[in-house]
Amino acid sequence: MIITIDASAKERRDAKVAHELFTINTVIVHLFLTLGLIKLLNTDMNSAISLSILISFIIIIYTYFRTKKAKSNDPYLVYLHWQLSLNRYKLLIGAYIFYFLVTSLTLIILNDAPASMDGTRIIDSILSLLGVVPLFFCILVSVVLGSGSMFNAGRGEVDQKLAQKYPQS
Repeated sequence: MIITIDASAKERRDAKVAHELFTINTVIVHLFLTLGLIKLLNTDMNSAISLSILISFIIIIYTYFRTKKAKSNDPYLVYLHWQLSLNRYKLLIGAYIFYFLVTSLTLIILNDAPASMDGTRIIDSILSLLGVVPLFFCILVSVVLGSGSMFNAGRGEVDQKLAQKYPQS
């Protein structure tokens, strides 16, 4: 259930910042940067994705410290939306872990399989795509979640369960 917190226009605008950063991370860093590295700079897919995940972790760490600061310095609505944004990163972190676990299986699996036309082993290509597809879907879901949260923040709304989990101090 969604509740509305009485907040000024500035507080609602400040609450949107957390979700704007989240959406920038998912869209610009994961989609555009990765695609740009692959297509424009001719980087291999795993390196481009690894670099975007590294940049994303820097943004996640910033969000973590910004949420800690918001808890003590910012209005309650702003803090709740920073906390919500930080909680949304759990989905992406899970996808990162899955991606790295699946792609690291290429180090364990030894076979004499023939190489594909691009020179990579077929098993490497299969495992790479097996790791990328769930990551891509998690990124798309995160974009939708971030956009909806940005809309709610602009209206001063927050989920009641989140407000109960993180009460005003």
